[in-house]
Amino acid sequence: MLQDSEINVQSIVIEPTTLIDQVSSTDFYLGMSKSFKDPAIANWRIKRIWQVGTVWHEGYADGIQDFVKVWDLRATYVYS
Repeated sequence: MLQDSEINVQSIVIEPTTLIDQVSSTDFYLGMSKSFKDPAIANWRIKRIWQVGTVWHEGYADGIQDFVKVWDLRATYVYS
């Protein structure tokens, strides 16, 4: 039983915003925003998934996995 001096703390988990852009049947962009839904703000981690032959590849925008990219610019980055 809780005493008057104890505080009942609940964890709140906020799921990040996720966007998927299907460019073709073999090329996709997957974006996750750390905090805001605005696609013009630099707070996105963007992954590209593409197929060459029977092999699927994946890479991050400019090789960076931090939340520092702009979703609206996803097609301009180099993915590695």
